[in-house]
Amino acid sequence: MLNKYPWILSIALAVALAAWLASGSINGETQSSEKTQQVETPPPIKVRVKTIYARPVEQNITLYGRTEPNRRVILKAEVDGRVKEILKQRGEAVQAGEALLKIALNDRPQLLEHARAELAQRQLEYQGASSLNTKGFQGKAEVARKLALLKESQARVAALQREIKNTIIEAPFAGTMLERNVEMGDYLSVGAPVATIVDLDPLVVRGDVTQQDIQHLYVGQPATMTLANSEKHQGRIRYLSSVADEHTNTFRVEVALDNADGHLLGGLSVELQIPLEQIRAVKITPALMALNESGVIGIKWVKDGIVQFTPIDVVRNDTDGTWIRGLKDETQVITVGQAFVREGDTVQISIDTSRDS
Repeated sequence: MLNKYPWILSIALAVALAAWLASGSINGETQSSEKTQQVETPPPIKVRVKTIYARPVEQNITLYGRTEPNRRVILKAEVDGRVKEILKQRGEAVQAGEALLKIALNDRPQLLEHARAELAQRQLEYQGASSLNTKGFQGKAEVARKLALLKESQARVAALQREIKNTIIEAPFAGTMLERNVEMGDYLSVGAPVATIVDLDPLVVRGDVTQQDIQHLYVGQPATMTLANSEKHQGRIRYLSSVADEHTNTFRVEVALDNADGHLLGGLSVELQIPLEQIRAVKITPALMALNESGVIGIKWVKDGIVQFTPIDVVRNDTDGTWIRGLKDETQVITVGQAFVREGDTVQISIDTSRDS
């Protein structure tokens, strides 16, 4: 029959071939779909997390500066003459009004004695002229001339008394003689520098704050000074500039620290912290920080198996970590694997039991 009707065989073979091809195409599409589905749903990345809790901390303004004297003055000679006696040495403590050195009097005492005798004479002359004027025997012009001479003598006596007083150079306030510019026998002219006196109680730390920070500060506000050896001292703001520096656009701040015993020195490098307000923040180490796709530094944490990202908002820096705000009171922060996940990724978490993270 097949020999008689060969076209029937051809049709049967064509149908069988079409069926076989269709079967392969369907299977291929099914396998391809399964592979695509497997690529689209990779297994979640494993990360380690540690629960970090927020705590109340003080937000601070941190300044850096140096300790400086409360006052500094350069004493200068007000009379000329040779240095006769030195009473204080460099580094010695001085009291207000205490004599530091003496300048030779020369002939000033004799000149003062003469001026006083002349003053007594002119006093008598003025009294006589006034008496005669009352009786009508002396004109007013002569009385006025005698009075002018009397005033001249009085001024001369006062000037010589002041000169003699100024031969003793005294400390204007209690402090320390930082420098002495003269030696025994030196000849001083009027205006020559003699010594430098500094007042180290209170000690002053000066710094500059920004326009944003100055509005949070006030005179009398407490501040903490930390020395290079980690020693801490308390002080208070005593001065706030009301005009910004035209070059830096910052405002000058002065903090005064009690130094009655003189154990704090001038010129020390210090860190000054001025507390502002108390807020809730978490403490982290630099190892927990990561970058997002935009290059922003922040913290990656997990909520319901999904990676979250919070940019760093620093409250303050300590020696053992950084306090930041913006996280919840209880946050599962990624400690291992944060570099391999992005915000929105699904992750599988395990608890980090290490003490340091």
